[in-house]
Amino acid sequence: MNTPLSHIKRWRVQIFAITWLAYAAFYFTRKAFSVAKLGIVDDPSFPLDKMMMANLDGIYLAAYAVGQFTWGMLADRFGPRVVVLGGLLISAAAALVMGTFATLPIFVTCMLIQGLAQSTGWSGLCKNLGSFFPAQQRGRVLGLWSSCYAFGGLVASPFAGWWAYTLIGTWHAAFISSAAVVFVVAVLFFIFQRNTPQDVGLPAVEPEPEQTAAEKNASVLEPLRAILRNRTVLTLGLAYFLLKPARYAILLWGPVIVYEQMPSVGKVGAAIVPTAFELAGLLGPIMIGMASDKLFGARRMPACVLSLLALTVALALFMGALHTGSVALVMALL
Repeated sequence: MNTPLSHIKRWRVQIFAITWLAYAAFYFTRKAFSVAKLGIVDDPSFPLDKMMMANLDGIYLAAYAVGQFTWGMLADRFGPRVVVLGGLLISAAAALVMGTFATLPIFVTCMLIQGLAQSTGWSGLCKNLGSFFPAQQRGRVLGLWSSCYAFGGLVASPFAGWWAYTLIGTWHAAFISSAAVVFVVAVLFFIFQRNTPQDVGLPAVEPEPEQTAAEKNASVLEPLRAILRNRTVLTLGLAYFLLKPARYAILLWGPVIVYEQMPSVGKVGAAIVPTAFELAGLLGPIMIGMASDKLFGARRMPACVLSLLALTVALALFMGALHTGSVALVMALL
């Protein structure tokens, strides 16, 4: 019996939408601390200096890195439904605790848990998408889907800043409001997500490759060993590793940097200004992708190198722009 094409398309749209929403939601709890820092620095009841805040970010990122290795393998074994749904619920719970109890031991523990929970998203959701879309469509599908992280970062900071400093008047609300968003998305994920087409009575988009006896008996670490012997993967991994400090400096400290250098914008304004970085992140991948196709004959490296050179110039000018007091210039560089 042939499966109606409309049924297949409907499930592809549904899986695209719910996985896009899930990864965007992770950014609410991911950026809550960067917004809360604005209030914590002025809160005498919770003496948390900048170095300790930076150390907390380091704990989060170290846990996130470890989780990236772990959750991908577990998503293969147990499916994205279990892994990602668990990550959403745990992330929401950790943020709720941080917004309720302001002690250093609790913050350290919750940032560790938050990093592990947040890292369930990328590998699990990419696997989920790949199960519903054939290989020849995954390039453009993933290109569109990747806008989720830019959109999440774009709306998360203003949302948390508005709740914390306009509506409620305390940094605690940045965590609690963000936790509420992620919890609601977790409920939607439970309702609308499925792991594979077979789970909803559809055929697999591609036949499963047959495994040899040696492949079946191979260690779970063998694919990792093969990857680590690949020079291209190592080169790209190193490049991305060196790029991350620039991204996370803005992602995790953007509101604090803006507020300290331009206090006239206020705390809500300081949460909003860095979203120029995320707004460009929505358009950048599409523009760079088109440039690599049209201008460089489908060669990706020239577009990447030019982008990194432009980033170097923007970073060199950034602190000087902050000292001018020009919001427009700062947002343009971001």
